[in-house]
Amino acid sequence: MDRLILYLISRALFNCAGLMLIPFFYSVNIGTDTTTWVFGKAIFIILLVAVFIRGKSAHQEDSLSVTGGAAFLFAIWLTMAMAGALPYYLSGLLDGASAFMESLSGFTTTGYTNLIELRDPSLILWRSLTQWIGGGMVLMFIATVLPAISGIFGISFAMPVALKTGIISLKRLKKNTRRLTMIYTLITIGGVISFSLAGLNLYDAVNYSLVIISTGGCYFSGTYLYNNLWFAIAVSLGLIAAGCNVIIYWQAIKQRKTSILKKNFHNSESRLFLLMILVLGLIIGVHLYWVDCYGLMDSLWYGFFSVALYAGTISAYPMEVLNWTDFDKLILIMAASVGGCIGSLAGGFKILRLMILFKSCANELTRTIHPDIIMTTKIDGEIVPPSLINRVLGFFFIVIVTIALAIIVISSAGLDMQQSMEIALGCLTSTGAIMYFHTGTDILTSLPVYIKLFCCFLMILGKVDFFAFLLLIYSGRNHLLNERW
Repeated sequence: MDRLILYLISRALFNCAGLMLIPFFYSVNIGTDTTTWVFGKAIFIILLVAVFIRGKSAHQEDSLSVTGGAAFLFAIWLTMAMAGALPYYLSGLLDGASAFMESLSGFTTTGYTNLIELRDPSLILWRSLTQWIGGGMVLMFIATVLPAISGIFGISFAMPVALKTGIISLKRLKKNTRRLTMIYTLITIGGVISFSLAGLNLYDAVNYSLVIISTGGCYFSGTYLYNNLWFAIAVSLGLIAAGCNVIIYWQAIKQRKTSILKKNFHNSESRLFLLMILVLGLIIGVHLYWVDCYGLMDSLWYGFFSVALYAGTISAYPMEVLNWTDFDKLILIMAASVGGCIGSLAGGFKILRLMILFKSCANELTRTIHPDIIMTTKIDGEIVPPSLINRVLGFFFIVIVTIALAIIVISSAGLDMQQSMEIALGCLTSTGAIMYFHTGTDILTSLPVYIKLFCCFLMILGKVDFFAFLLLIYSGRNHLLNERW
């Protein structure tokens, strides 16, 4: 393995151990001795592994190749998930596979959990922190690794010029990570303040801020908050911060120009994101009222709020959603499948790619009627290269095939097609709440180990982008073909 990959993994493990000190000291403060020892042992193990890996990474290279970047993406998710699983496993709450899935679900901000009834405050805080760390990792990858690996699928099209370079250098990783961590932390602190103003205690405010800003959403408060207007406003602010192109915030702070922020909220992708929330929310709201679920105002409230959460793939939900009709659930699945803007923390196919596909189809229809016409596809006045259109089409094909294969594999555990589809989409779009639509928690927690590990693979695939995995397969194939046996 590339020595730079080992070096970066060791740094990630040191950071993981450092952040694990937060629930460690919190458990000391509230006097849960058992949990304190669990976190203490986990931190010790992680530090030992980190020191060992750092020793193997001496004299590392200064940059990663494209294939090395793809390998790094998979290696970092697997490593962090194993480290994050230690508290769940050492506490005896989960077996190895379930603990790994719980941890990976947090780091990939999927929001699925095997521990809905978890009561230990320190472990709950750690679960929220894993989601926050995962959101930060996604930010770092968007700004450093992904433009080089899968920028051809639309990511680079939405990036500032400074981030479009294909060089994955150590200097660039360190510089951009520092800046993005600062922005991410400031936004999170703003979230804590907003939730505190909404009437939450400090513990709930911190947890909600961690899971909303990161689009993880996996936090269950004992207080019912979905009719709290100020809570909804705080969540909406977090959704806007995470669902739009967050790299624009980085560019605005770097250049000290508020006009860049205004541009972010006036470009066509951001407007379409908000329009999707309004239209789909209105459809669900009207339908809920039509089928006599709630009164008119409550129906509209639930419609807009739930669609906003699922469009941002936050996946936190009022429990009433589970009792809604399949029509409403399918609308929410559609919103989660589309996701947010392409430079956002949200999962899904991303709005910019859909815009490229729709405009390309419209141009092809026009060319069919007027064969001699010369047309270009433009978004916000910028011409979309034909090569990018072809690659987005290829990406869409890869996604469809992956979903179909995932449904087949998951259904082998005895689940019906609808349950298998929802589990597959929940993993691939990082919207874990979808898994609960027609599948009880008892069934999900009792899934065979191979299905849980396959779901973990889908979670990683949905986060690192499908092309990174294909790149690794292609590279491995060429290595085997060139190997002298």
